[in-house]
Amino acid sequence: MTRILLVEDHVLVRQSLSAFLGGVGLEVVGEASNGAEAVALANELEPDIVIMDIRLPVMNGVEAARQLLVQRPQTHVIALTAYNEQAYQRALAQIGVEAFVLKTAEFSELLRAIEQVSGQPTSGTSASTPEQTPTLTERERQVLSCAARGWTNKQIGQHLGISSRTAQVHLQAIYQKLDAANRTEAVLRGLSLNLIPPLDVDGDDA
Repeated sequence: MTRILLVEDHVLVRQSLSAFLGGVGLEVVGEASNGAEAVALANELEPDIVIMDIRLPVMNGVEAARQLLVQRPQTHVIALTAYNEQAYQRALAQIGVEAFVLKTAEFSELLRAIEQVSGQPTSGTSASTPEQTPTLTERERQVLSCAARGWTNKQIGQHLGISSRTAQVHLQAIYQKLDAANRTEAVLRGLSLNLIPPLDVDGDDA
């Protein structure tokens, strides 16, 4: 299993990424909130991939990536960045960063970057086959059941006691597992695979 270290100073973003990656079968072995911590944890935990925000406190992501790759050249680094300039990406590539994902991108783009640097397919981008039924966690089943009722992320969050953002993270993980492009496809596939009971689509009130 691919081992991943997440480096992001915004706690909610980091937790959302961790929940999503765990939901598609990837192992998040550690989390760091600044560049210096990232370098230390990479040496301690020996992850296969480091997903790193570039703008970090204490030590920025560029310097952290440079130090990390000098010490652990076998580690793959994926940069999370708000900048799409080619010159900026070339500068990161020169120190060994292998992939770049814009913060405005879909989760599916992050999975493609992980596949690109690891050379291994992830369960999130592999289409399901009749011989292999997708597996949803209990929470994902609850979220999908709520989605089947036509509820918004806010309504799902209120019903399950989670934030609307967390509800969206679960939905994104569900889309990847079920190879669905949207809620309707996810609900129909969930029903056809008996992942949620048909009765759940009858409720209208949150």
